[in-house]
Amino acid sequence: MKSSIFIPYLLRDGATLQRNQRNHFWGYTGSEQEVILSYEEIILKTKSDEKGFFDFILPEHKESESINFKISTVDTEIVLKDICFGDIFLLGGQSNMELWMERLKIRYPDEIRKAKNTKIRYFKIPQTPTFCKKQEEVQSGKWKFAVGKDLEILSGIGYFLAKQKYKEDQVPVGLICTAVGGSPINGWLSQEVLRELNLLPDYYTELKNTDYHEKLKKLDERYQENYQKLFEMNDIGVEENWQNSDFNDEDWSRVYLNKSWSQYYQNPGSIWLRKQINVPTHLIGNNALLNLGTMIDADETFVNDQKVGGIDYQYPPRIYEIENLSEVLTIAIRLKIYQLQGGITQSKEHIISTEGEIINLDDSEGWKIKRASYFPERKAQYFPQYEPTGLFNGMISPLSKLRISGIFWYQGESDSHDYSSYGMKFSKLIQEWREIFNSQKLPFIFVQLPNCNEKFGGKNWAEMREEQAKALNLNYTGMVVSIGDGESDDLHPTNKQVISKKIYQCYKQINNGHIWGYCSGPRAMKVNQVGNNLFVSFQTYGKKLKLRNHVFLEVSRNGRIEKLSNVELIGNQIKIILPDGLDLIGSDITYNWSNDPQVLITDDTGCAAAPFKLKIS
Repeated sequence: MKSSIFIPYLLRDGATLQRNQRNHFWGYTGSEQEVILSYEEIILKTKSDEKGFFDFILPEHKESESINFKISTVDTEIVLKDICFGDIFLLGGQSNMELWMERLKIRYPDEIRKAKNTKIRYFKIPQTPTFCKKQEEVQSGKWKFAVGKDLEILSGIGYFLAKQKYKEDQVPVGLICTAVGGSPINGWLSQEVLRELNLLPDYYTELKNTDYHEKLKKLDERYQENYQKLFEMNDIGVEENWQNSDFNDEDWSRVYLNKSWSQYYQNPGSIWLRKQINVPTHLIGNNALLNLGTMIDADETFVNDQKVGGIDYQYPPRIYEIENLSEVLTIAIRLKIYQLQGGITQSKEHIISTEGEIINLDDSEGWKIKRASYFPERKAQYFPQYEPTGLFNGMISPLSKLRISGIFWYQGESDSHDYSSYGMKFSKLIQEWREIFNSQKLPFIFVQLPNCNEKFGGKNWAEMREEQAKALNLNYTGMVVSIGDGESDDLHPTNKQVISKKIYQCYKQINNGHIWGYCSGPRAMKVNQVGNNLFVSFQTYGKKLKLRNHVFLEVSRNGRIEKLSNVELIGNQIKIILPDGLDLIGSDITYNWSNDPQVLITDDTGCAAAPFKLKIS
């Protein structure tokens, strides 16, 4: 009987291998068989072990395009096609790293249509959290090109970064995508590290029991299903067809989508909104897009009695197609609020766009509104991938034989509620992942949380940014300061091309010798008081410090926060002039210490300074 050959999914057709390094190339066949690998002029031989595992060490190879690999045993032969050598990057973190190109198409309307480069490739690691042991191989997947429909599901940050890099050096780029939306850092750490930090939860042993997960999942599924069923049954608007154009809403109250609502309309339950639009004559018959921004939480949206779209959770923008605009449009929105403080985001655009023209839905007429039901707040859904160690075991550990050029990380939103040990855990994660990839000098670039107000991002983002910055104490790390790149009213800012450029610049700076913790913008290092003056000293990485108008810092005194705004620039220091006799030694001074700060200090290229909290000495 012939012995089959199994090649891991990561090494199959279209794979990208790291250039200029000795790569592992492994697989499985019959016990103790000779295996031959040949490509180009290279022929390698090895022998499988008693379990059938074999592993070749490939010689270093410069960048290349399509190569076929032939693997054979005494009675079997397979050919792997279109293998290339280039630079491999790991994309890690949560939803802002994961956010895919399809979600960015309004901001970057031509990118997907114009993308033709098959030298940018990616592999999405399946989301398979495991707890009993560290997985040795990924369980499925394939290499895809960043083109067409396949590009739609690729990380926007990853794509723009790869596109910029390829344009600069013409080297193929392979992206390994591991980011998981909503994932906390504990999911990406090993059991050993969490135990060492005394952070392994008491219930961890239970996680290794598959019955435990099945029980929790079934209980949660039953709860969520029953909740939704009862929610739907109790909506009088569904029963009475409030979406219909001819429904009489004369006695309904009036609100505006771009202004705050009373608490009555923000509590959990079903809210209906209706509006009638007279379409300008020259636009009748056109196709259009209805853009309603974001909502908390779910919606069903109707135009002239027909459902045009609906989304089940709060984050995606509501952008729905309307075919063949009629003279009069009746828009009805069924807003399903599952948590406290629901509603439609005031600061987003609410428009109909067609043929370069816009119909504003935030006019003086407002919208008719009526509550259709009250309902208790829904419990959060159970996700096993948010449990400690699961993502490390199932998604990172299987990558240990790969060789890569760098790791790019965007995460922290899910840990901001419990930030106190994040810096310690994050530093341990960087060290552990470098061990996984057998390189203590592996560049690790991370994005510090951007500006976002508390309603959309939760609290403690200032403290979280400070915890993230602690990782710069490790060599070969880089931090992207994203203040000014966020959106106050959105957890998922869409300007991912800007972030990707900053990540890539950090990566290049580390490769060019800035190995001692590089920051994309100025970073305050110390604050000294000399007489009646404070001097804040910055590391500017060869650039010049710049101040914008109305710069201020804050200091805590006698339980009060006081602004210090008598500021001037002296080289790469900021001088703060104090009132006579004011002694602040030992006090904490802060800059941009809030969820949603503005850019006040930059370097001469416009890059924002990192927020900080420092003790005055």
